[in-house]
Amino acid sequence: MFKKKIIKDLDHLEIDEVFFDNHQISESGFKWEDRISKNISNSAIKKLGLVLLLAFSVVLFRNLYIVIFKNKEYIALAKANYIKEIWDRAPRGIVYDSKGKALVKNALSFNLVMIPAELPRDKSSQEKIVKILSELLQQSEDTIKKQFQDINRFSFRPILVLENLDHNELLAFKSQIENLQGFRLEENFKREYEGRGVFSHVLGYTGRVTEKNVKDNSDFLLTDIIGKNGLEFEYQDYLRGQKGVTMLESYAHGGIGRVVGTKPAVAGNNLNLFLDADLQAKLTEVMSRHLGAIGLNRAAAIAIDPRGGGVLALQSFPLFDSNVFTTRLSPETFKNLFESNSQPMFNRVIGGVYPPGSTVKPFIGIGALQEKIVTDKTLINDKGFITVGNQIFKGWKILGIVDIYKAIAMSSNIFFYTVGGGYGDIPGLGPEKLAEYYKLFGFSKLTEIDLPGEADGFIPTPNWKRLNKREGWFSGDTYNMSIGQGFVQSTPLQLALATSAIANHGTLFKPRVVKNITDASGKVIKNIEPEVLSKNFVDQESLEIIRRAMHETIVSGSGRSLSALPGSAGGKTGTAQTGVGNNTHAWFSVFAPYENPEIVLIVLVENGGEGSSIAAPIAREVLEWYMHR
Repeated sequence: MFKKKIIKDLDHLEIDEVFFDNHQISESGFKWEDRISKNISNSAIKKLGLVLLLAFSVVLFRNLYIVIFKNKEYIALAKANYIKEIWDRAPRGIVYDSKGKALVKNALSFNLVMIPAELPRDKSSQEKIVKILSELLQQSEDTIKKQFQDINRFSFRPILVLENLDHNELLAFKSQIENLQGFRLEENFKREYEGRGVFSHVLGYTGRVTEKNVKDNSDFLLTDIIGKNGLEFEYQDYLRGQKGVTMLESYAHGGIGRVVGTKPAVAGNNLNLFLDADLQAKLTEVMSRHLGAIGLNRAAAIAIDPRGGGVLALQSFPLFDSNVFTTRLSPETFKNLFESNSQPMFNRVIGGVYPPGSTVKPFIGIGALQEKIVTDKTLINDKGFITVGNQIFKGWKILGIVDIYKAIAMSSNIFFYTVGGGYGDIPGLGPEKLAEYYKLFGFSKLTEIDLPGEADGFIPTPNWKRLNKREGWFSGDTYNMSIGQGFVQSTPLQLALATSAIANHGTLFKPRVVKNITDASGKVIKNIEPEVLSKNFVDQESLEIIRRAMHETIVSGSGRSLSALPGSAGGKTGTAQTGVGNNTHAWFSVFAPYENPEIVLIVLVENGGEGSSIAAPIAREVLEWYMHR
């Protein structure tokens, strides 16, 4: 009865009265087990804690999973419901010759590209796309699937699937593009080069970016085209322009909303060259014909304006056509370009190093005059050989008594053995002085021409030989060095600059292909001013003696086939041993007109024999055309 009364009274208690003192209730006869408030056991607390910990862990793991593993996907889905980027390609800048003739232009092309983040997520839609692509690309479905295995499925940057679609391919993909979710037909530009290889060693070529390019430069897309060689590579940052982009609202379920932002494309800047396209074409035609007549295909030629270092023409044989890189290279074409023994991709003018032979005798002559080894009155008897110890050093023929004029005009080895290495009562320059004068004229140094792939050549010294060959310097090394043989190596470009310094009375210029850079409106944004590398490094008297000697080469010496040139000229033949059997490289260097030179031309024919037989006739025909024009 008492128990019932207490329970009944509880109905009238306030909430704070429910938890009354247990001790008071027990004294009134209320049993311990009947009390309203009980202490929770330790085991119950542990069980409750485990449940809460488990629930917290589940929530935490889910959040971590979303952040770490699903973050990109949710961001991609969010972006797919909001922004679609449509890229607008910028045309590359145009390259013009010195008279304003375009040497390359842009042509519209179409590429099939894929946007990974826009690809369907369900397997059935993916299988449908693979099947369509397999039919259109004529590839197996497994091949198609493998191409998509390693892509970043959350990227909105386009990936190239097929470039430069031809007319039939374009129509085929247009008819199916609505069934290819995540794929687009994208307009782009491809280069069209003039001349079928006439300008390729100067202009270079373009190609698609690599993954490394994209990694190094966030502005690049995998579908971008960049310069790979020549001026296209050297002036990439000026030529490439800036892509435009239109950002649209879009929705994952389909449909496009408003434009949320635009950035217009900016065309690339244009290059205006010193190059004379007509001279380049003539030089190419003449060299090709002469090489074909003797069954050779490796040669180099460069023409420079000695008044400022501008490159008027530059050609390397064999030729290659830059246009092949704007199409899909076949395995056969790739092999012919990059694996051929004739190396058509190699620019021999700036990258080829050869013994320059007798073309360096004018520079050795200047050194001998400067150091008072000889004067223009010194006479040396060329008997066709000299004997040093038990060694015999031969000339190409017996020339008799020669001074420095005749020695250069008739290319006397004996004279230059004597002034370079010493003989009889003439001490000679010696190897260190020889190296000094070579280097004064720019040999063994990069000219820093605005083309990639330049080699620096080589001029030996006794110290170099001791350290690298582990042997001493012999007198024969000095005699060989005196006539441009032995370890001496030069590029045709270096010889052109050194010859220019004689032609212009003592100034060594940095060579330049580009005259100025203009924007799309024609405004000049950068002028390439002539840059002097060195000046007045030898005296005018010595220079004038050598200029007269080179003139005598044309009038009565080994280069007299050019004697009928308007305004005459100064020149030097060269026949350089290759070190392989009796093969020799044929050289010819010339400047014209003699009094006020405006062109220096260097011709090299690999394994061409004597310079006077093949290199000089090429130079004569080109200069006759150039001077009469």
